[in-house]
Amino acid sequence: MCKKYKIISSVKNGELSVCKGCKNYNLIFNNIFFQFNKEQLNMFKEYISKLDTDYWLEHGANNTQKRKIPVTTFHQNLILVFTNQEIEELKILLDINKAKTTRIISITDIDYNLILN
Repeated sequence: MCKKYKIISSVKNGELSVCKGCKNYNLIFNNIFFQFNKEQLNMFKEYISKLDTDYWLEHGANNTQKRKIPVTTFHQNLILVFTNQEIEELKILLDINKAKTTRIISITDIDYNLILN
């Protein structure tokens, strides 16, 4: 791994950086690390931008798991799953959706189990 990184973008759960020496892009998101060349990064951005999150949220409505949106990989037995909020944050990180500079958070943005007594 090179040590000449420049951070391109960052969000709460990750960052996208490029190595100035080898020109590889590193995408760290939650506990996932991707390393892409420019072409692979563009293909991944295109895949994420075309992901039909509404379909997967409806399709997995009966699923009790929090993460319902699958992202396939080149490995047949490896599928990554995300929440809708994680996909939106990933789109901001990849510059697919521009981050709003000022926005009011909603209840779904707060990752906390609230128990009303």
